[in-house]
Amino acid sequence: MYSHIATSSHHIHTTLPATSCLLSVLAALVFAVSGVAAAPANKCVLNGTVTYQQGPCPTGEVRKPPTVQELNAAEKRRRAAAVATSPDKLVPAAPRVSSGFSCDRRKYCSQMTSCAEAKYFLANCPGVQMDGDGDGVPCEQQWCSR
Repeated sequence: MYSHIATSSHHIHTTLPATSCLLSVLAALVFAVSGVAAAPANKCVLNGTVTYQQGPCPTGEVRKPPTVQELNAAEKRRRAAAVATSPDKLVPAAPRVSSGFSCDRRKYCSQMTSCAEAKYFLANCPGVQMDGDGDGVPCEQQWCSR
């Protein structure tokens, strides 16, 4: 009976390193496959054949790197498009001057408290509606009468 236990024990000791090696290989494969699955695949069509691959699709053309001028022009177009599509979301920084006034969301004469404040808003703040006749003098009926 003791010889059988010794044999079983010897068998366990010899298969344990093999099992841990197998588990290590299995873990490495799972890790590698999960990394492959996480990367986006590119669908490529070359000569009518569809393939999926990790990298960019091969082309016959050599792509030249863009110049600084092309990059700057593209950035200007991107920024102009962003401003054109969402003007409400862009709030300009409120300029501060020694007058103590600053731009906020007010835009009508009824919201002003003085002629000086109305003049500041007309000169510095976008979207105000304080000069109905367009002569450059704001709030002529309420604050800045001639």
